[in-house]
Amino acid sequence: MTISNQDHVALLQTISATLSRYINESNPYRLFNGLLEDLLRLTNSEYGFIGEVFYDRHQSPYIQNYATTNIAWSDETRRLYQDTVEKGMVFKKLDSLYGEVLKTAEPVIANHPAEDPRAGGIPKGHPPLNSFLGLPFYTNGRLQGVVGIANRENGYDQQLVDFLAPFLSTCSNLVEAYRNNLKRLEVEEELQRTKSRMLMLMAEQPSLTPQQHHQTQPLPSGYQFDSNNLTLTQHQQPIHLTVKEAKLLATLIDNVDQVVSHQHLEQLIWPDVVVSDSSLRSLVLRLRKKVPAMQIQGLAGRGYLLNTRVDAELR
Repeated sequence: MTISNQDHVALLQTISATLSRYINESNPYRLFNGLLEDLLRLTNSEYGFIGEVFYDRHQSPYIQNYATTNIAWSDETRRLYQDTVEKGMVFKKLDSLYGEVLKTAEPVIANHPAEDPRAGGIPKGHPPLNSFLGLPFYTNGRLQGVVGIANRENGYDQQLVDFLAPFLSTCSNLVEAYRNNLKRLEVEEELQRTKSRMLMLMAEQPSLTPQQHHQTQPLPSGYQFDSNNLTLTQHQQPIHLTVKEAKLLATLIDNVDQVVSHQHLEQLIWPDVVVSDSSLRSLVLRLRKKVPAMQIQGLAGRGYLLNTRVDAELR
């Protein structure tokens, strides 16, 4: 195929738009589904997938997909697609074209799949597979994921493989970023669990540390918040908060029944980065789910407040 300057511009625009979406998108499945649609358009392909590589207990590789084209051809496959769209389909068949990518960690070009010994066939009713391109992407020399696309008119070639190298680097960077973010959230949650356990032990044995004063604030609906440890309980049962959720709640409690501006909250919670309004909205939604009895109210264009007057009026 011939790659034009216009094709290179379109590729760079796709990468730029994807990186911009990543800033506001916490769900990798939504992000990668948009990226897959862009890839199919760039390559004039009919369907495909983007997935991360994992290994089972026998160290056999498989693909956990972040994005797959909906090519359902029966009620059963339509249900399967709907059930897995937010958690990803799993591809484990190694005697297949994508399996060849898993086994070799090398690109696979198959312009005549029906005659290709590496192919494992397709299920009955599956849309035709006239051509296939499987591309691995890596992190620190380790196979990290696979991109697969199919049915480009006139097939695929090495020139297209070379052209898509920046796209594969973007996939690698995005997967690594989501992995690191997940690890950070897990650490934050474990920290909060540890603090909650410590708070319960100290509450049970206050005489062990008589000199230490904890500023515990009683709140409506049986909540109590320790502003020193940033821990929350309800009727003496700990509620696990992430560090950011705890910071948000602490700020609202410090300004109880007063509006705290979006800008002020964002600067306190994300002091070193610039975030969009959607990041704060998502954080507030997560906190509300954990403390449904608290009245955390949003005022359009102004900010948020913890309203204790409503609870008092209801009583």
